[in-house]
Order: sequence, then C-alpha cells, then structure tokens
Amino acid sequence: MQWFFIALGAPFLWAMVNISDQYLVQKYSTGKRGSGGLVLFSSLIGIFVAVIIGILTSGLFAIPTLDKVLLIITGGITIAWVILYLFTLEIEDISAVVPWFLTVPIFGYAFGYIFLEETLSAQELIGSIVVLFGVLLISIDFSEQKRKFKWRPAFYMLLACFLISIAGIIFKYVTIGNNFWISSFWEYVGLGGFGVLIYLFVPKYRNEFMSMNRQGGEKIFTLNTVSEILTIMGNLLTNYAILLAPVAMVYLVSSFQPAIVLILTLLATKFFPNIIKENITRKILVPKVAAIAIMILGSVILFL
Repeated sequence: MQWFFIALGAPFLWAMVNISDQYLVQKYSTGKRGSGGLVLFSSLIGIFVAVIIGILTSGLFAIPTLDKVLLIITGGITIAWVILYLFTLEIEDISAVVPWFLTVPIFGYAFGYIFLEETLSAQELIGSIVVLFGVLLISIDFSEQKRKFKWRPAFYMLLACFLISIAGIIFKYVTIGNNFWISSFWEYVGLGGFGVLIYLFVPKYRNEFMSMNRQGGEKIFTLNTVSEILTIMGNLLTNYAILLAPVAMVYLVSSFQPAIVLILTLLATKFFPNIIKENITRKILVPKVAAIAIMILGSVILFL
C-alpha cells in the first residue's frame, strides 16, 4: 500500500494549489474577468523554472525544431486555459470548479476516437457518461428556489479542459521521443514567452498586473512560486507511484482531488474564513457532495 499514499500525495498537493488560486483571485481580482493579470505572475514563474531546468539539463537544443515549436505552443495553450480557470474562480467556488478537471480524460477518449480511429469500450463510454452527469449536477445552482444551470462557469471550464487535453496530447506526442525535462524546458519557455507578449500587447492584463504588483506583488509571486513547486512535486509523486503500481490505479487515486479540495474548503471556511469562504449550507453542500461522488465513481469505471 506504499504506492497508495505516494499517489495520494499528488492530489493533496494539487488541492493546496487550488486553494491558493482561489485566495489570490478573491483577494486581487479587479472585477469581472479581472484576474487575467494573475497569469502574468505564472508566466514569470515559467521563465524562472525554464532557467533552472536549462542550468540542470543538457541537450536542450538537440530536439527537432518542430518539437520545440509544438512545445512552445503548448505553453501558450497553458496560459489560455489558466486564464479561463481564473475567470471561473471569480464566479464559482473552487470546490465546484476542480471537479471539471475529471472531464479531461473524456476529451482524450474523444480525440482518440475522432482522429486516431480508436474504439471506445463500453466501460469507457459508461464511465464518461457518469462523469458528465456529475458535471451537469455540480453546474446547477441550488442556492435559489428555482434551479438554474450555471452556463458561464460551465462554458469556461469546458473550454479550459478541452485546451488541457490538447496541450497534454501535444506534450505526450513530443516527449515520447525526447527527455521529459527537455520538453518541460520548452513548454516553460512558451509559458514565459506568451506571457511577455500578453504584457506587451494586451493593455488590460498589463494594467491589472501592475495594479496587483503594487497591492501585493511579493505575496502573489511567492504564492505562485510555491504553487509551481507543489505542482511539480505532485507530478513527480505521480510518476514515482506509476513505477510501483498500475497506471490506472494511480490515475484513479488522482481523481480524489475534488474530494480533497472540498474537505480543505470546508475546514478553511470553518476555521480560516479569511483565506477562503464558501457557502456550506445543506442545500448547497449535499448536491455538491453527491456530484463529486458521482464523478469519482465515473473515474473508477474509466480507470478500472
């Protein structure tokens, strides 16, 4: 069971990152779609990480030019989905946002079916349907007497997960023939490079970035740095767990992330409301717990 606790460490670390993201958006967002400037801090971290990898890794320029271009584009796609994710956090609780990431494998199956002529098994189809049902449930607003579907958060996260899947496919395609750290270097170069372009040519984000920098630039940069370190540590734990156990089992444990985020938000709302505070009334919490449980069940069907 050693592999289980190693694998479980990854979604716990990622959940901590999610809590940090929600805190930053709540504290520094300048209004509707006003948190895009935060992505520029992530871009700065991307440049920093690329430099570190560049110092520690050899053969960075040995890969084909096309591979470099694809990985740089992947960095740009990453910025795009992060912006959509941040926009969603402005209008939705983090505990209702993170479950959407469980739809990423579904896009992977869909792309395989459409472009690679792969066949979907009955198990994959049923698992995907169950996950989608959970997504629909968590996207319903139960706070009012008349139930309504939260279209804007759903649209943002659907597009974000689509982009994550595209980025993942490109990264995997290129990395199969290359060193992981070399691929990561060029992806982070893309992340930093596109961030610089956004700063230069998108005045709204530049102004938001400058305003946030004046309010708490050091804190934002520090939290983003810690978040990036935690994300990398989570990825490494997952990769190590895969060496000790079947891949499907490790991915299944990773699907517990929404439940961990929910537990952390409940604890934070109760004991640290200055960090994060969500509506935990019964009529909101019960459907949310049910939706997350359904989505984890769908993941069990997908990965077992």
